[in-house]
Amino acid sequence: PSPLDVPAIVGRRPKTSQEEERHPGDYEPMTALVFKIAVDPYVGKLVYVRVYSGVIKSGSHVYNSRTRKRERVGKIVRLHANQREDIPALYSGEIGGLLGIKGVTTGDTLCAEHRPVILETIHFPEPVVSMAVEPASSAERESLQKALEAIAEEDPTFRVAVDPETGQLIARGMGELHLEVVKERIQREFKVRVRSGRPVVAYRETVEKEAVGEYTFERVIGGKGHFAAVSARVSPRPRGAGNAVELTAPAEEIPAEFRPEVRSGVEDVLTTGVLGNYPVVDVRVEVFAGKAHPADSSDVAFRNAAAMAVREALAAAGPVLLEPIMDLEIIVPDEFIGEVLSDIVGRRGKVVSVDSKADSKIVRAEVPLAEMFGYATSLRSLTRGRASYTMEPLRFEVVPGSLAEKILGQVRSV
Repeated sequence: PSPLDVPAIVGRRPKTSQEEERHPGDYEPMTALVFKIAVDPYVGKLVYVRVYSGVIKSGSHVYNSRTRKRERVGKIVRLHANQREDIPALYSGEIGGLLGIKGVTTGDTLCAEHRPVILETIHFPEPVVSMAVEPASSAERESLQKALEAIAEEDPTFRVAVDPETGQLIARGMGELHLEVVKERIQREFKVRVRSGRPVVAYRETVEKEAVGEYTFERVIGGKGHFAAVSARVSPRPRGAGNAVELTAPAEEIPAEFRPEVRSGVEDVLTTGVLGNYPVVDVRVEVFAGKAHPADSSDVAFRNAAAMAVREALAAAGPVLLEPIMDLEIIVPDEFIGEVLSDIVGRRGKVVSVDSKADSKIVRAEVPLAEMFGYATSLRSLTRGRASYTMEPLRFEVVPGSLAEKILGQVRSV
């Protein structure tokens, strides 16, 4: 069909958030969406775009409305399976690849600088499984890090970080199979031998009630006094609402120059938690009071006082452990439905629905991710290889008390 048959795409202006339509047409302001990124060993980063309006020409500049930076387009290629054809321009309605652009990620909007717009972004779920990875030899460590960074650039649901305590490289993804595919790609595409640990669930922490914490930091470091006092209140937010940090203390109690450090101290604690070093989610933190000294107050003092006050408040607010719940769909022949349903219940799962389709059943269930490791093998064994399943993250739920104690006991013993 002609691109003119497609209705106008609706975006928002970066500064005012007002809706703005972009109509298909080569003479309209340029608007394109980055929907995929591939790292090619020969040409570098290949950015896949869909042009909604206007024209992108080779050698021209485009504006990234997320980073608010101008990027220069090198080559433009039309893709035919694994063949590439250099072309001078991409016109309205076309899909192609851009070479030479660096600071973009999947979901970014490229547009004309004088008419910026942000199209609806692609939202990716947070990783729910992590795995320690290391090179087979120390000489390959740098190559492994580059390989992981290249894959993370291509795949927005894959993250990589260095554990600050152990120095290990931690790969995070959407499931056991996802991380296995990444590991296989590192060895096949990047020729790096890699060893990996056992995949572990990415738990979270939250609180169940409101509580207040206070802390006074008073030290002499290097012959200079450091003083700060901070009072903070934490309270639960609805599941999935995220964290909110508010600094409501008067300026005379916490001066403006120390507020960024107070916020950093709060964020530090929310990253590490108080139970098992897991991130804290869905809490509201209000720093409502403080105390400064005209001579001895410092960045270090306020950052530490804020961190300790929030830590004390979290510990008093009934902290609980959250685990990821997966939305599971299984297609299974009628004759094996009983065994499959019994297995789901045995994995702490809850069956949502069972529908019929020809001589098969489609089972929808919600199951904790911690119970799903090795499920592909178990399902094959139960159904003689005749069932298939898919699963994706659904939400986080509180871990039952006795199980939470067991999980935290294992974490603390490591």
